[in-house]
Amino acid sequence: MTGKLAVANVVAVSALALCTSAYAADLSRRPPSPLMQPIYTWNGFYVGGHFGGVSTREDANDGVTTVSPDPSGVLGGVQAGYNYQLAPNWLIGVEGELSWTSASGSADVFHSQHNWYDTLDGRLGYVMGSWLLYAKGGVAWMNADYSIPFSSVNVTRTGWNIGAGAEFMIAPQWSAKAEYNFLDFGSDNLSGPLTGATVNAQVHEFKVGVNYHWVPGTLFGRW
Repeated sequence: MTGKLAVANVVAVSALALCTSAYAADLSRRPPSPLMQPIYTWNGFYVGGHFGGVSTREDANDGVTTVSPDPSGVLGGVQAGYNYQLAPNWLIGVEGELSWTSASGSADVFHSQHNWYDTLDGRLGYVMGSWLLYAKGGVAWMNADYSIPFSSVNVTRTGWNIGAGAEFMIAPQWSAKAEYNFLDFGSDNLSGPLTGATVNAQVHEFKVGVNYHWVPGTLFGRW
């Protein structure tokens, strides 16, 4: 009888071990619980900041000669916008951006100092999980000081812009981006003491930044 009990115990222990191994193997094959996965959403409002560099192609003409001060420098600023995901992979949105800049340049006696750029754009994006690739375009504004010795004028110019970038969700509600923008302000006549001169400007912006995304349906997000 003792022998039979021993055999029964061995069989029971073996069966328990096999069941435990099978259960562990089944767990290893199961996908992680959705509760353990980061929840990324591109829908809703967002706000953030950016920093980068700027270079320009700028020509000034007084009717006789043309000079090219070509301002360059750094820029930094803020952006805010709204995204709406049309389908699992497509997104549309609107974004406003304001950048202050140190871009300046001189040619002969003509000096150009750009103070800020402002854009209001529509966006079209392609979503791949935590990645967003997008293109944008719209209206642009620039404020600049143009001067020659003893005379200067401040102007705010209007133009257009296009751009493209990539954005990555580094954590739920937080994303990082890299972006390029081209701004074209065409040719404008200057006024005041520089009446008679025209300035033509195209701007190249290279930026990196971060955004905080509000969770849809909440006012302040989930901190």
